[in-house]
Amino acid sequence: MVMKPSSQRLLLAYRWPLTLLLSAAMISMSLMLGGWWFGRGLSSGVDQALNASDRAIEGLGAMVGEVTSLTVTQSFVASLPTIADAGGGRLELASVERNETLRDVDTLSLFGESFSLGTSVAEIKVPVVYRYYIDLEEAWELDLQDGLCRVLAPRLRASLPPAIQTQHMEKKIENGWARFNGSQKMQELEKQLTPTLVQYAEEASLMILVKQQARKSLSRFVHQWLLQQPLGKDLASVGFVQIRFAGEEGGWGDVPAYVQPEPED
Repeated sequence: MVMKPSSQRLLLAYRWPLTLLLSAAMISMSLMLGGWWFGRGLSSGVDQALNASDRAIEGLGAMVGEVTSLTVTQSFVASLPTIADAGGGRLELASVERNETLRDVDTLSLFGESFSLGTSVAEIKVPVVYRYYIDLEEAWELDLQDGLCRVLAPRLRASLPPAIQTQHMEKKIENGWARFNGSQKMQELEKQLTPTLVQYAEEASLMILVKQQARKSLSRFVHQWLLQQPLGKDLASVGFVQIRFAGEEGGWGDVPAYVQPEPED
């Protein structure tokens, strides 16, 4: 592009004012861009700081809850009684007494079923006491929330073998007209007695009944412990106790919450 002489003289006359004006415009633009980037970074930094603060507060709350639960659990485990026996510390929670009957019936026939030689019967009737306990050396978990104490206790086990009340045992032998093996059947039945009762002790139907009794016993034990602790007013104000045993199926909604008596003044 070719400029006229008049235009050249005009540019030369105002070259310094134009240079200053252009420089001022560039500086202003730089300051505006710098301020915009600074504001954006500051806003992002504030948001990140707020988010970090929220996470720290949530983490602190969770940590405080865990520490509180851990403290209560440790205090409870430390105060558990020690019941010494061959199997270590145990806390017996339930017992059931039942009258058990075992029968062995043996019928012999010839020519199929057309000619019977009679039936031999061996029968034992005996009272049996089934006892159930928890191992105090296994893990416990206690959680306190809004007046409710949830206790995850060790597995409920049967004391084996069951206590057989032999002084009240009744035996009966019947031989068929051509059978003489009743005494042999009785000896076999006596050998099967203890293994059979061990199986009975862990039957699902009996365990359901026993766990109800064990929950009530353990809830009273836990509540008495809470009343004796110097860990704060909240422990003594627990009004409900829920008990679950390790290995149980289902959740907390499947077990009852037992109401505890008001502490005496």
